[in-house]
Amino acid sequence: MAASSGEFSDAIETPVLDAEGPGILHKISEHGGYAYVGMSALAASGDIRAAEAAREMAWEQLHSGPWNSVLPIWRDAYSMACLHVARFHCAGGQFSEAIRVLDMGLIMGGLALRKDLESAVEKASAMARNLRVSEGGGEGVVQAQCLLLLPQQFKDAEVDCIALLLTFCRRRAGASVPWLVIFHST
Repeated sequence: MAASSGEFSDAIETPVLDAEGPGILHKISEHGGYAYVGMSALAASGDIRAAEAAREMAWEQLHSGPWNSVLPIWRDAYSMACLHVARFHCAGGQFSEAIRVLDMGLIMGGLALRKDLESAVEKASAMARNLRVSEGGGEGVVQAQCLLLLPQQFKDAEVDCIALLLTFCRRRAGASVPWLVIFHST
């Protein structure tokens, strides 16, 4: 998934990362994260393997002990790495994967880059919508097929909910069709 540096840099804008990144990297190096800093620098210059390696390093730090013993700077490092990885996925047209990575950044990452993560999710989602509209398809296209109630057999099984929306998602030709059902408790 090689992206030219123009495609890579234009995929997701990160003004907070651009402004705060050097300070975050300095703090990481003060806490012994020299390998992370090196991988992050390579990731910022367009190396996807380095971006994935940096994300894995930060993930390992986040899981090195109880949650309250993890240094907060490693949460910011994880956010940074997620932004780098998501840029590659967006540049490669893999928007659902980019959104998954960004979501993990929002869940596990720190607060310093939260605005960039949130705006990147919006941008990746918009890029996915634009792809679906322009091509009439795309990766992970989800189309609402119909509204319906649960079949009687599920009601008889004492399932206490009503299906509000049934959607289908085709990932590729010949793939099975997974269901996404949103339930509402009664």
